Amino acid sequence: MAMAYWEGPGAGKTFTHPVPLDLIARHVDTGARILDFGCGYGRVLRALADAGYRNTVGTDPSAALIARGRRESPDLDLRHAPALPLAEPDGAFDAVLLVSVLTVIPDERDQRAVTEEVERLCAPGGAVVLCDFPLQDSAHYRATYAASPHPVHGVFTRPDGGVFRHHDPAHLEALFPRCALEHAEPADMTSLNGHAMRGLQWVLRRR
Repeated sequence: MAMAYWEGPGAGKTFTHPVPLDLIARHVDTGARILDFGCGYGRVLRALADAGYRNTVGTDPSAALIARGRRESPDLDLRHAPALPLAEPDGAFDAVLLVSVLTVIPDERDQRAVTEEVERLCAPGGAVVLCDFPLQDSAHYRATYAASPHPVHGVFTRPDGGVFRHHDPAHLEALFPRCALEHAEPADMTSLNGHAMRGLQWVLRRR
């Protein structure tokens, strides 16, 4: 994750991934202890709080995003977490959310560090809600991938310095060896720069 971007121009972005409230409501009780890992400025936790979820925590490595979230939603529990592991015991959460997080982590080793921590923090039988981006079929993104010098297909750099990754779904599933994929559904959305995109929304169950 290119932290300079998320401490700078990225911290002012309005995130566009739909908040999967219906999906969460079908799989996570309102009384569950929930961690929004990579919470940004707390957009998802704001929606959850408004829907009646109260036992929630958000963490993010960007100090600028956490500061923004605290200004916008001072009632939320938003924590700056610049390094792993988090200061929480194994199995501390009934559900862990990863909403548009792996897409901003292009390096596979860094992705595995995140997903290993997510699996550690999620209690056995708990839910990991993953919202991210598969490789896109549109002409715009095919051209973007082809023009990228990055050796991993699907990784590209935007003109403002943001580095993003779109994934083969099989790669995403393999990042969670201690979870089973329980539910998958598509989502239509737009990118941070206004391009039409397909997203994926998964619920994985911690074994």
